[in-house]
Amino acid sequence: MSSERLRQVERNLTRLRQQLAGKEDTLTTIAPEERVRIKQQIADLKAEMQPFEEEYWKILGDESATITISEPAPEIVVAEIVEQAGQLQTSQQYSDEVLEWSQKIYAEVSKPGTPAAAKLKAALSLMPPFVNLSYEAELDTENFLRTHFPTFTKWSKVLAKKL
Repeated sequence: MSSERLRQVERNLTRLRQQLAGKEDTLTTIAPEERVRIKQQIADLKAEMQPFEEEYWKILGDESATITISEPAPEIVVAEIVEQAGQLQTSQQYSDEVLEWSQKIYAEVSKPGTPAAAKLKAALSLMPPFVNLSYEAELDTENFLRTHFPTFTKWSKVLAKKL
């Protein structure tokens, strides 16, 4: 049941992201008097995406507890998270709330004596609150993750396909 719902959520997000990309492209080519209308449509699409993104990460986190994550992938992903989250702490680019979230992820994946697979499952469980926060901070979750945590993003997509 959850795997089918995950597929539905992915399809919905894909459609909404395509619409969003189209609106953003349109924004660069339309007359100035039309920009306000397109910006509102962009805001509406982002608001429509938020619950789907939260649900996506919640399902992925919940379902990850039921599968085995084999090494060495977790070690590589955890190393990226530690490095990138550490670098984000000195960034002036993001709000304090976003930096606080990255610190929580960093703390979770830095716990000594915990296997990397368990660290990743814990990091996944922290994603839905981040999605909610990112919308409040007007941060594009997908681009943020793809930019700062590309290996984690790729790994999570592979994990989603396994479910």
